[in-house]
Amino acid sequence: MASYGWCSTQAREDEQRCEERDSGLDAGRTAGSVAGTGSGSSSSSPGAWPWWSVHHGEERADVWWASMLRTRYEDSAIEVTCAEFTRLFRAKFIPEHIQDKMEQKFLSLTQGSITVFEYEARFAEHSKYAPHIVADERRKAKKFVMGLKPSLRSRLVAFDHRTLDEALSATCRKEREMDQYIKEKRAAQERSVPPF
Repeated sequence: MASYGWCSTQAREDEQRCEERDSGLDAGRTAGSVAGTGSGSSSSSPGAWPWWSVHHGEERADVWWASMLRTRYEDSAIEVTCAEFTRLFRAKFIPEHIQDKMEQKFLSLTQGSITVFEYEARFAEHSKYAPHIVADERRKAKKFVMGLKPSLRSRLVAFDHRTLDEALSATCRKEREMDQYIKEKRAAQERSVPPF
């Protein structure tokens, strides 16, 4: 049975359903790119575009998808997975230089002064722009660790984390240990300073 929607509701067993998975398409940014009215930059809010341009973009995407289903997937036994749809959609509506820019943004992402959980959230958000890197869990975990601030990275880089969850757990443990050490050190310094 063929898929006649944006993503197949008959997802393969080894893939999550489209509704549960972040397909890597930001509707606000994509709508502007599809309609040809926006640059696709994250500084533009979806509400800033006139209704008709977003509507036109949706119509254009609908026409494209209907055409794809008719011409490329005419055999009713073929399923269209979310991953395949995302790949096709990006190739059609998101210019390669924008894809490259977003991938570079992911590759240069570092923790800086934000918390580990904020960094992990940004990492997850930006990782959709580099699917070839995050497809392998070890590479994904390594990229996460390499983006941590130096004090954490140096304590974690020697370990071979198999998954991002494993790397995140180890990072949180090390961060707690470091915080505890700093608290104990400060308390010891306060006790050792004689009052004047």
